[in-house]
Formats: sequence, C-alpha cells, structure tokens
Amino acid sequence: MHRKPPDGFRLPSPAERNLVEVLTSAEFSGRAEVLAQLQSYHVRVIDEEGSLEICTSCVRPALVRYRVCTELHGSDLDGVLIRVMLHVVDGFCREIEIYKVDGSPIQRMPEVWKSFVPGPEWCTKPSVG
Repeated sequence: MHRKPPDGFRLPSPAERNLVEVLTSAEFSGRAEVLAQLQSYHVRVIDEEGSLEICTSCVRPALVRYRVCTELHGSDLDGVLIRVMLHVVDGFCREIEIYKVDGSPIQRMPEVWKSFVPGPEWCTKPSVG
C-alpha cells in the first residue's frame, strides 16, 4: 500500500533518481540506512537550482557521522564548480542541496561527477594558542 505524499511533494523524476543513485554510490557511514530511506521517498523543489527537500516513509534512522554525509562536484559549461550535497538531519535524509559555487545560474548539470565523502579533516578544528 502506498501512502499519499505530503502536500507539495511528488515522486522524483528519472533525472533526480539518477542523481541520488550517483550521490549515494560512494561508501560512507550510515549508507545502508540512507539507501533504505531512499527506497521510498518523495521530493519537492525548494530553489531555482533544483535543490530538493526529501520526505521518506522509512522510520529507521541513519547513523551518519556528518550532516553532509556525501557530496558530488562537477563543472558547469563555463567551468565553474557545481556541488550536490546530501543532508541527513536527526538520522533522516532531508535535503539534496544543489548550487554553483559562484552563485551564477546552472547552465547544465555535469554528465560526469566526482564523489567526496567528508572525513575528520573536513571539520574545522579549533585553533590552539
């Protein structure tokens, strides 16, 4: 039995599903639970770049190490970097943030992405002294 999506949410498009598949292809802490959550989910576009709010029907939280547990980056037609980040809040997939680092409009999403999984060196460490 399928639940009705919350108001304003819809099933992801094939392109959005493909982006999620690429985004979650790298190994990261909590990946199995994130993949389980993304077996049944709905989305809604939340900005001009195509960032998505995620609503999942899965009740099992993901034990991720960082709020942004996996990321993609690739170049737009003008060579400027586009970033795609999966945000997990309180154990649940909540957003796929998409933006161009210089703030200009995205011309075309990259065909080839590079994955990045945040690690301890990614976090800012307090300065000593």
